[in-house]
This record gives sequence, structure tokens and C-alpha cells, in this order.
Amino acid sequence: MQEMLPGFLTAASLAASLLLIPTLLVQTGAPFMGIYTASVLMAIAGTLVFARLDLPVVAAPGAALTSWLVAVVMLAHGVSWQMVLFLGAVVSLVLTAALAFAVFSRRPGRLEGLVQLFPPCIADGLQGALGLMLLVQGLYQGHLLMSSPVAPVQLGNMADPVAYLSLVGIIAMLALMAVGARWAVFGGVLVSAVLAFIGGFWVLPDAPFFLPEGLDRTGLQLIFMNGWENIRVCDYADLSLVLVLFLVLSGWGGLRALAPAIDDGQMRKSLLSMSGLSFVASLLGTMPLTAAPESAAGQAMGGRTARMAYWTAAFLVLALFLEPTLQSMASFPSIFAPAYAGAGLVLLLRMKPVFAGSLADKVAAGLLFLILPLTQDIAAGLGAACVAYVSLAILAGEHVSRLLRALTVLFLLYFFYGFWSIL
Repeated sequence: MQEMLPGFLTAASLAASLLLIPTLLVQTGAPFMGIYTASVLMAIAGTLVFARLDLPVVAAPGAALTSWLVAVVMLAHGVSWQMVLFLGAVVSLVLTAALAFAVFSRRPGRLEGLVQLFPPCIADGLQGALGLMLLVQGLYQGHLLMSSPVAPVQLGNMADPVAYLSLVGIIAMLALMAVGARWAVFGGVLVSAVLAFIGGFWVLPDAPFFLPEGLDRTGLQLIFMNGWENIRVCDYADLSLVLVLFLVLSGWGGLRALAPAIDDGQMRKSLLSMSGLSFVASLLGTMPLTAAPESAAGQAMGGRTARMAYWTAAFLVLALFLEPTLQSMASFPSIFAPAYAGAGLVLLLRMKPVFAGSLADKVAAGLLFLILPLTQDIAAGLGAACVAYVSLAILAGEHVSRLLRALTVLFLLYFFYGFWSIL
């Protein structure tokens, strides 16, 4: 039972992301309830698969990927959400076949090269960079940081109830951490939630439950894609490359950061499972799966075994029927700010020293810590760090493997087509 509270906190934190995905896709004409139902169902399936692999990690549709696809691909260039689902299904199916060949091939060691490919400054720095990303996300969500017209960010306004209740919750969490309370993160969330409820900033809806619905409006909608005749063949290739790199590297990076003790067999099976489930997700009508950073919220409370993942899946089943209540809680974001901040702090405290070694090592680690919090994109952070490391190492006359050089070329294509000239 000691893994139950970590599982609950992970599910509660993940619920905010699962609500964000349909909220974003509604802008493209997709039905909210169908996307929400499909997203929660796939999060349950992905989490159960990870639990079977003995990992205290959650797999769920990626909010960061959804945000990028909606803003850049769908809204800016008019690609329909059905078309994106179709491309996601094709990419996931091809990736599943390739990973299955690597996993079940009789010649071992086909994927170990990927696991050992990145230098320690990047591989070990992922945990801390992901922690900083979650910490910044919590501060932004709690309005303790906000955009500024004269600087990248500025401190929030304490006249804003979201800001001061977030600060109270984070202070309570830190105080509990200082006295060694294992449930410190949950305590911070509870303080913020209770104070917000007493203050009337969120209320229980008149109908707190609903029956899951909407799959009839999202399931297999990829076969009704429209606008495909207006997209060039090379544009399909561009978007497919972006999706492949995002799925593989975000999955690998998330697992490496959230489960540092993961072995090669678990990594291979995890990547294969996520790609296969991503294909199913496209058929149901939601985005591909990746390792959810929200897993760190439960780990911050002491979740260390697969039982945390099983409990998370159980609470996600409840989330299928609690969408109105979760929507009400998510409307006042200070409730979840301590969860993100606490999860980020725990990952930062676990991090190994990475700012050592050559100039290439230091610059690569620095870019990783800079870009992950700014973009919320693990693949983008890995790409920038990899390009910087390889470039500086070659100029310094250091040895760089051919595989890492080839991956750097793919990253350059990822940035060019994915961020600067897609479609």
C-alpha cells in the first residue's frame, strides 16, 4: 500500500496533461470527449505495459508533441487532425516493425548502441534537465513565473490568488521535505487544493461524473483524412522524420531520466511497446505515447516499483469517469504546481555531476539544461546537446563515433524540417 499515494499523485498530475491534449486539438475541429477518452485509455494501457516491465514509469500521449503539432502543423499549415493521425499510424507501424526486428533478432546488441551512444554529459544530464523542466513548468503553472516584455521571464504577481496559493503549497512541501516526510509533495498539493477550495477558487461541479464517450467520433477517423492532395510527398517525409526522432528519442530520454537503472532488455521492450501502442492510439484518435515526465511526481513520494504504475493505472480508470471534476480542478492550476515543482527538485537532487570534462561536455550539458525547460521537448534538448557536443569534440580533435555523427545529421534535419521550414 505504500505505493498507493505515489500512484495517486502521478495520476492526478498526469490528468492535467490528459486534459490539455483534447483542449489543444479542439482548435483543429477534433471532438473533446472522444480525444479525452482515447487519451486516458491509452495512458492506462501504456502504464500497465510499463508495470509489467517492472518500471515505475507512466506512458501517455505527449502534451509537448501535441502542442507542436497543433501550432505548427495543423493550425499554421492547415493539415487536418485526421491527416496527422494517419501519419502517426504509419510512422508508429514502421517503427514498431523495425524495433521488433531489433528486439527479436537472434543477433543481440542491435539496440545497445543507442543506449550507450550518448556521452555521459548528456546521458547523465537528462535526469537533471528533466527535473529543471518540471520545476519551471510548476512555477509557470503556479503563476510564480510569467512572461515579461523586457526579459525572458519575471516573477509573478502575489495579488494573483493562483500565485500566492502556489507559493504556500510549495513552501509547505519544502518544509515537509526538510523534516523528512515521505509524503511531502502530496502534502504540498493537499495544502494548495484545500485552501483553493475554501477560498472558492474551484468547486465541485453539479455533475462530477460522466460516462466515457466520443470514441465513435475519433476512432478510425484517420481513414477520413482530408487535404492530403494539397501536401507534397517531401512534406510527408519531413513530418515522418520529425515524428520518428521525437518518438524514439523522447521515449529513450524519458526512460533514461525516470528509470536510471533500466537495463537494455527493458529499454528495448519499452520502446517497442510504446511504438506499438502509439499505432493503436492513432486508430483510437489520440497522439503517440511517450514516457510521461509526470512519473517523477510519484517517484518524489517514494514510488520505486512497478506497484506505483499499477496504482496509477487504477486511478486513471477513475479519471475516465471524473472528467468534469478534473476539469474544475485544472481550471485553478495552483493545485498541481507543488507536484511539478517537487518532482523536479527530486530529479535534480538525484543528478550526477555533469558540468565537468572538456568544453564539449560542458556546452552540451548547458544546452540540455537550457532547452528542455524552454521548449518542454526532450528530443529538441537532446538534439541541441548532441549537435554542440559533436561539433566541438571534432574541432578539438576528440574521437566521436560514426553512429553519433550520423545521429547528429538526423538532428540537423529534425531542426531544419521540424522547426524552421516544415511544410
